[in-house]
Amino acid sequence: MLKTKRNVSFLMVFLTIMCVFVFTSESSAASQPEWVRSHLDGTLKLRNLYHGVSFSEYKGKSPDFKALRLAKDRALDELCYQLSVSISSEFKDRIVKKGEYEEQHIASSLFISTRKVLSGVQEKDKWTDGRKHRHWALLVIDKKSADHQIEQQQFINEVVDRLEHKQDEILEGIKQMASVLNNNMQVYKDRMNQLGGLLKTIDSKVEASGDQTKKEYASLRQEIQHLESSRKAYEERLAESEKRKSEQIEELIAQNKELKSLMSQLSQRIQDDSFLALTDDDIKYKDADTDFQVAIRPDRGQGADYYKGEKARFLVQSSMGCYIKVIYISTKNKGSGEEKKINTVLFPNAHDRDNWINTGETKVIGRLGELQVQAPFGKDVITAIASERQFADIEEIVRDSHGGYYTEVTANTRGAIEMRTRGIQVVPLDGNSTIEASSIRHGLSLMTTDTCFIVSHPN
Repeated sequence: MLKTKRNVSFLMVFLTIMCVFVFTSESSAASQPEWVRSHLDGTLKLRNLYHGVSFSEYKGKSPDFKALRLAKDRALDELCYQLSVSISSEFKDRIVKKGEYEEQHIASSLFISTRKVLSGVQEKDKWTDGRKHRHWALLVIDKKSADHQIEQQQFINEVVDRLEHKQDEILEGIKQMASVLNNNMQVYKDRMNQLGGLLKTIDSKVEASGDQTKKEYASLRQEIQHLESSRKAYEERLAESEKRKSEQIEELIAQNKELKSLMSQLSQRIQDDSFLALTDDDIKYKDADTDFQVAIRPDRGQGADYYKGEKARFLVQSSMGCYIKVIYISTKNKGSGEEKKINTVLFPNAHDRDNWINTGETKVIGRLGELQVQAPFGKDVITAIASERQFADIEEIVRDSHGGYYTEVTANTRGAIEMRTRGIQVVPLDGNSTIEASSIRHGLSLMTTDTCFIVSHPN
């Protein structure tokens, strides 16, 4: 852990503020809404709601009516697919008693019946990703309402009638479910591309690390490689099914469920590690704008070891003139195994407020000797944020630091991620997207970020 001191007395004063921030799709065009991010991770859960998320691609500056409609239709298909899969085992016995049907036909009938009968579905949110030219839609239905509708005898009658008399609809339902699974595959591909970028980035971030740290991230590499192998096997199974016009949809459903579970477990591991979570988030900004980049590294090299009482310094560079902010994230146990994240703005601060950096300049964080290693020891994460315009919260940060360093305490890493984006000035444009005016020449990137870590030890 790093100990920060005032440049005269070298005594740090912390102001602890409990805060929780929720980001929505209105924050900026470059910032994914939380529900999109969680969907891509396979971790999206909405309390008391069934949900469906999907997207459509479009050409031009904004999505047309056809693209908007397609995104909603796909999201509705996803919602009905998820619901039909979740209730399949519950209702299978009640359905089978009326006849002998293949599992895939039961799944298809449940899907089509849910699609046609279910009422009360609403569009909860939407978001346009101008960089990838995708429009996203989030549809939901109240869980109690949906469960009540499905439990009605008329719904069971609808399912059974379709199984007995509407084979054309059953076959069409199988095709629609396969289409949902194909759309999911595109999401999995996108996520795997980002995870591949995460691996490359981590390789460069642990170059000065000890054997234990390198071993820790080697296990992450194995998990990601296993996930990619599973994804490829699933993709091949989908292709084979389409080529042979196979109707074994239940096999694809089972494989999709397994792949989603693996992705969710991996995403949870990444989110539980501050360095991984922040680095994963960094890649989004680096991909959005390859011209605007910031880099931060410890003075001893990426992932270097530091010992109690030693001073740490961090070097920041940017590809263009910009304003920067540097945040230090540490973890403390609150008792009973519960942890809290302490997020401290190291720069700018009451002692050094000039946070402008020129192209190619190296800004030294900790140049006053105020960053000293102390207990608790372990991994200390430091992240840099660069913005083309001054952060709107800089005056607040300096004022509320009370002559020391501004600090916030959060329950998880999301607080640190959200703390980075705070203070970015945005102005509304057409549609639901917002973007900071001066960043238009840099595509949709308002900012860029980079993260490093050190490992602290006792004497």
